[in-house]
Amino acid sequence: MYVFSLEGEDIKKFMNCLLREESFDIFRVHSCEIVTYCTFKIDGAVNKDYFAPDEAPEGSCPWALAKPAVFGLIKGKRLPKVFKLVLAVPRDKLPLLHDNLKEAFLNINYENGKITFVTGTLQNEFKLDKQQDAAFEGYIKKLFKKLGLTAI
Repeated sequence: MYVFSLEGEDIKKFMNCLLREESFDIFRVHSCEIVTYCTFKIDGAVNKDYFAPDEAPEGSCPWALAKPAVFGLIKGKRLPKVFKLVLAVPRDKLPLLHDNLKEAFLNINYENGKITFVTGTLQNEFKLDKQQDAAFEGYIKKLFKKLGLTAI
């Protein structure tokens, strides 16, 4: 588990990368909660009946698909009171990070003017070492460095 935060201008820069750019489009939405004038919750499950039979995404909802709706709920003159988003690495990409990864999550929590991130992983096979954690943490660190964001 890797815990870090962003402050000041880095929050604005991150939100721009998250909501307006393709920087996080590889991820899938596990869950999302936005508190503005009311509370909005997204569970990330794809409603396959909405799509034509050959168009439904596999697994949970791609961030690229949910992003415009989330952006629509957040944009405006007032910042949300709370914004919680859990993004997951698609299962077909997990072996590229580590062969023992079953799931890899990036938890994003904005509240009281501060944004906090927590990484989490699940193993395919229980092992005492934390190599899969280190692999995912390294990926997230590289991603944030590439985006020019300074984690504290």
